[in-house]
Amino acid sequence: MRGYLPATLFLMLLSCTTPALFAAPLPKPGPAPPPPLDFSGVWALDAKVSRNVSLQMRDAVLSVTQSGDRIWISAVQTPGAHRQAILSEEIVADGRPYEKTLGPAGMGIVTAGWAKDGKSLWIQVLAGAAEDPGSALQRSVWKLSADKTVWTRDSVSVSRGQAKTARLVFRKRKS
Repeated sequence: MRGYLPATLFLMLLSCTTPALFAAPLPKPGPAPPPPLDFSGVWALDAKVSRNVSLQMRDAVLSVTQSGDRIWISAVQTPGAHRQAILSEEIVADGRPYEKTLGPAGMGIVTAGWAKDGKSLWIQVLAGAAEDPGSALQRSVWKLSADKTVWTRDSVSVSRGQAKTARLVFRKRKS
């Protein structure tokens, strides 16, 4: 039994150290650091410099509200224009995958997070039919210009072995 403390000695040591271990307050988590980019504002698509714009996004005007890592996007109805077929959505940019409804495409797994250099937001969406989940993939990179008036969304989508790219460029509307 060499190397073992007698039970009474062990209990004495434990009784002396335990209060000290539990008496110190646990550190309180501080507020989360602000995200490196804030996409909040009203943004109009610049079709002249955008590429491969889907029918739903033509003439798009989007309202973006951001609070920390949560980003809400919705279409703005412009008077006199046709109704936009753009679904409202929420993106959580905390780097953890989560399941979300993707409209007519069904469910998908979204992972969004800030680039290490803090200059962009990276978003990956895995989707597909129930019998083949993950058969469709989209990766997007969102960036803001230095003056925060241009929002660029570069995307690559792969489905059924076909890859498509798109570049959407939005200009911030003055308040």
